[in-house]
Amino acid sequence: MIKNFFRSAIRNLRKTKGYSFLNIFGLALGIAVTALIFLWVEDEVSWNDHFVNKKDIYITKSKQTYDGNINVFEATPAPFAQEFQRDFPEVLHAGRMYWGSSSLFSVGDKQLYQFGYYADPAILSILMPEFLEGTIKSALNDPSSVVLSESASMKLFGTTKTVGKTVKFDNSEVYTISAVTKDFPKNSSFKYDWLIDFKKLEASKPEFGFKNWGNNSVMTLVQLDPTADLTAVNAKLKYYIDDKQGSKEHTDENFLYPMERWKMYNTFKQGIEQEGKIKSVRLFTSIAWLVLLIACINFMNLSTARSEKRAKEVGMRKIVGAKRRTLILQFLGESLIFAGIAGLIAVGLVKLGLPFFNTFVYKELTIDLKNSYHLGFLSIITLVCGVISGSYPAFFLSSFDPLRTIKGTRKVGSGSGVRKTLVVTQFTAAIILMICTSIIYLQVQHAKNRDLGFERSHVIMTDIQGEMFKHMDVIKQELKATGQIESVGLSITNVLNVGSNTSDFEWDGKDPKSSILIGFTFVDPEFTDALSITINDGRNFRPNFLGDSSSILINESYAKLIQPDGLVAGKTIKMNNIPFTIVGVVNNYVYNDIYGTAEPLVLAPLDVGYAYGYNGGIMNIKIKPHVSFQDVIAQIESIVKKYNPEFPFSYRPLDESFDSYFGTEMMLQKLASLFAILAIIISCLGLLGLAAYAAEQRAREVSIRKVLGASVGRLVKMLNYEFLVLVGVACLIAFPIAWYFMNDWLMGYNYHMEMPWIIFLFVAGLSLAIATITISSQALRAATSNPTKTLRNE
Repeated sequence: MIKNFFRSAIRNLRKTKGYSFLNIFGLALGIAVTALIFLWVEDEVSWNDHFVNKKDIYITKSKQTYDGNINVFEATPAPFAQEFQRDFPEVLHAGRMYWGSSSLFSVGDKQLYQFGYYADPAILSILMPEFLEGTIKSALNDPSSVVLSESASMKLFGTTKTVGKTVKFDNSEVYTISAVTKDFPKNSSFKYDWLIDFKKLEASKPEFGFKNWGNNSVMTLVQLDPTADLTAVNAKLKYYIDDKQGSKEHTDENFLYPMERWKMYNTFKQGIEQEGKIKSVRLFTSIAWLVLLIACINFMNLSTARSEKRAKEVGMRKIVGAKRRTLILQFLGESLIFAGIAGLIAVGLVKLGLPFFNTFVYKELTIDLKNSYHLGFLSIITLVCGVISGSYPAFFLSSFDPLRTIKGTRKVGSGSGVRKTLVVTQFTAAIILMICTSIIYLQVQHAKNRDLGFERSHVIMTDIQGEMFKHMDVIKQELKATGQIESVGLSITNVLNVGSNTSDFEWDGKDPKSSILIGFTFVDPEFTDALSITINDGRNFRPNFLGDSSSILINESYAKLIQPDGLVAGKTIKMNNIPFTIVGVVNNYVYNDIYGTAEPLVLAPLDVGYAYGYNGGIMNIKIKPHVSFQDVIAQIESIVKKYNPEFPFSYRPLDESFDSYFGTEMMLQKLASLFAILAIIISCLGLLGLAAYAAEQRAREVSIRKVLGASVGRLVKMLNYEFLVLVGVACLIAFPIAWYFMNDWLMGYNYHMEMPWIIFLFVAGLSLAIATITISSQALRAATSNPTKTLRNE
């Protein structure tokens, strides 16, 4: 029987090469798209799976309320980890990590910036990296030693056999390598090039207040005993830190948040966990099934459309005794064979498309047929496609009445109602994808083009390091002397990201019961010029902060909290009872949340920041328009290297930093665009086959009309009409569905555009145009054929 299935399938493949190609290639494309999406989904849902203790690892979060707004942070006091492990028997390990940073590592003439953390030894017990050199016991037991990752060791030394060797850190201290660990996979929440004992940072930066329970300054990772009850632990932890601080009001709440939810959720609104990346995973999973459904619909449509060609075969088989079950098995078998061929082609398409796909998703995905999961998934998808795609044709063909079929009295076009429904279904899915893609793109552009309150074009940023600050006045003078630079402003942090905030600011008229979170950073007098930030009230800092050590600038949001009209220049506010004079009010500018509003902000003198222990910072350089970018970069590098020769020069345009905040949305838009295009291609392949079949079935009618004087244009219009109506119906169904889902998506952003109805009309027009071009290629051929040949054959 199986042998007959193969013979029959090959015979039909040869007879209808064009239709078979459309059938198989369309299905292969659908399977390939589905496989690509599920490779991405597999990578996302397996995030952090490589951590041996994943189910028992947590990060400590703090829920804090300010002026009615509940915020969730991952910062905790430095003394917390040790005390927590001592007081909670359920805790196996608790360790501190300071926020990751990029530092310069030097080995001989080789200099590389590497990313890493200051961390407690307990972090190694929690994350359990694989040791290639050294041991977990000796790795972080000496503040003068460093743990390197495998890739960092290879970059610096060309080998992982580096324990006992030394590296120079930020051109100052020398560290001995105590261990080398295998790199964590890319789908990991923690990736590092180096780890240094947290005690080193604690001893070298006493001004950071690591002994203070009131200073939330570090991340704390925790591993619980597998038998521990998380709910019970969190109940005891809730006010634990408040109690240690001696607070009686219990305004802050702490809780452990499981690693299993870090990637897919880990978004909070008013203290309540929200869906995060899981929404994208669900969206693309839905897209995968939609594309696969479209491909299966093509197969079903083209198979049923060709049923008339096999009607006599079915009739003869039934007359000579073939049972309906046998015929069903035969057609299902043929369908499975075609699906198997499509599956093999799909594997080739996936391998060809993966490099291109990886550039879209910023991953390094691979398909491995030796992987039982990958092979099993492809096999199951191919089998399901074969069964689903072949089910309706099999039951439809096997239902033919043998006598009517052989006599030729069976009505042509049986099953056309089902085919029409399937065409509407697949175009509905494709149109929904096109609308979603367009709206995602427009929302990203809407956010990108908003008035941020500062000028981001023609501004580059470079880190202040080494000897730069000592020579900053000279560096600034020489940069401006090039004639290509307008201004150079300094800041502790990137203008887009203010990492420090406090509720300790007080002012006259403030409600004593009110707790308002105020962001703060440190800048120099030229910062506002470099970013084109305007001062609406008062003045800027004086050059070199002459007489301005206790002066501050604030933004309009903060000024209106102090006084409704915002005219507060000259007023005094206090932080921890230390008075500061407001010398100026700057315009609001957006920071931290690019979809949010400008939150209250304090700009304090840069010198004060350095006095409080902050170091480094950013030099914001505003380049004059219409100058050669490469030339000015070369000049900047030359000047900076002259005064800071031991550090490599690097820079990043502010525009690029801003665009990086849209990474998720841009990836979403690119992928949705790609899949929408593929869905349209698959739909058009099916439409092309159906149009060719319809033209063939109506060849006699077209010939008679042509003999009677019908024009080519009228004939093409007649053949197009039926299909264009179906696409129009698909538009009407797709519009409300797309509006519902995209309206919900837009509402997830504080700053979003209004639903653009013009997009719906544009997509409808585009869909009809694509369908018209596809159908007309076959309709035109039928309308221009020689009618005498057609009628002679009839």
